[in-house]
Amino acid sequence: MTDITQYMPKTSPIADAIYAVYKKRGDAEEHRGYLGASIIGHPCDRFLWYTFRACCREDFPGRIYRLFETGDLEEIRMVKNLRDIGCTVHDVDPATGEQFEVSDIGGHFSGHMDGCGLGIPGAEKTWHVLEFKTHNAKSFAKLKKEGVEASKPVHYAQMQAYMHKTGMKRALYLAENKDTDELYPERVYYESFQAKGYMERAKRIIFANEPPERMTDRPDWWECKFCSAHSLCWGTGDVALPVPDISCRQCCHATPTMDGNARWVCEKHARGLSIEDQHKACDDHLVLPGLLSFAEPSDYGKDPAGNDYIEFTNIDGSKWMHGGIGYTSTELHTLPVPALVNKFLESAKGLFNAEATGHCADDILSRYPEEDSRIVWRGESSKLAEAWKNTYCEDISKLTPIAKCDGFGYQAVEFEFGDTGRMAIVYSNRKAEIREGVV
Repeated sequence: MTDITQYMPKTSPIADAIYAVYKKRGDAEEHRGYLGASIIGHPCDRFLWYTFRACCREDFPGRIYRLFETGDLEEIRMVKNLRDIGCTVHDVDPATGEQFEVSDIGGHFSGHMDGCGLGIPGAEKTWHVLEFKTHNAKSFAKLKKEGVEASKPVHYAQMQAYMHKTGMKRALYLAENKDTDELYPERVYYESFQAKGYMERAKRIIFANEPPERMTDRPDWWECKFCSAHSLCWGTGDVALPVPDISCRQCCHATPTMDGNARWVCEKHARGLSIEDQHKACDDHLVLPGLLSFAEPSDYGKDPAGNDYIEFTNIDGSKWMHGGIGYTSTELHTLPVPALVNKFLESAKGLFNAEATGHCADDILSRYPEEDSRIVWRGESSKLAEAWKNTYCEDISKLTPIAKCDGFGYQAVEFEFGDTGRMAIVYSNRKAEIREGVV
């Protein structure tokens, strides 16, 4: 029999350890607090909106993070190459010692230039925006054949944005073939109409309260299949809200403003939000309805305690609640879509609202007092179905209760269980219990 291991990719504990360091370091990088000039030429408005709202994150392996570093290191070499042929190159801002930063739209749109140069052969007296990129052989061949605008529109848009904000009318795109070290330089002219279009696009995306239209109506479109926002965009995730983390940027109460450096304000609590604040996300977090592509908002208001809520209706007509005593944003981040309409998981008005044959007149809790019952389980209401299944090997959503009760601050249902019965309770503070009667 042929040894299949000869066809398997070879790994090395040394290389794997190095990649693991890059992976850990790369994944730890914080989400950018702005919409980047480096992606404003992306073909999909919706992806840009998701990115700005901290709704998606690339999951790169360590090797790719190291490849990014290789590109950064090549920038240093290209700066030296230009200086060696007599060009004046500024690769950092003298005032900060960091890369030159361009910013607009209240700081919500930003980017960092690789540098600016003078003495570029062919236009020696004109300052140029400098943009350095590395390519594999296939990408490099396409670049040489079609030029940067056609083959790399994202890079082209990036340079147009930099020229627009700095006032420079030329850019030098210097590309390297990583396989052969061949260089491809291309001088790019400032196009006012295009540059202003990119800036208008950025402004439109930044201040939109809902995701723009998709670039295609096909979830299997090749650009969609590899998009980091695919599961969120098409509603195919394992959980209702498949975002990396809950952020204020996904909340109805938060708004970007023009009066500061990438400043956001919370209308609910009448205060500004720092980047650190945004990642904490308070208990009043209310998800922007447009983030839930599998449901539409059908009602909204305040519960008896004054908390905001939104009622959602799924495509199949089933309803569920978010906010108030409904599901929290954190629960949407952990629960699958089917669980939202599971009558025994909803933390909302009308919980346990079907199939029940009993009434609240005979309070279920009086038949299962804590001191005379067996407390089988206590925990978060979002874990009730799992706990029930682990205990009884049954799907609670498929059982028919013999009685129900909507009490003050709780909902309870009773099921048959031998001679004693059993009960599930969900409290308004999103806690839950399973109790059994005692003979």
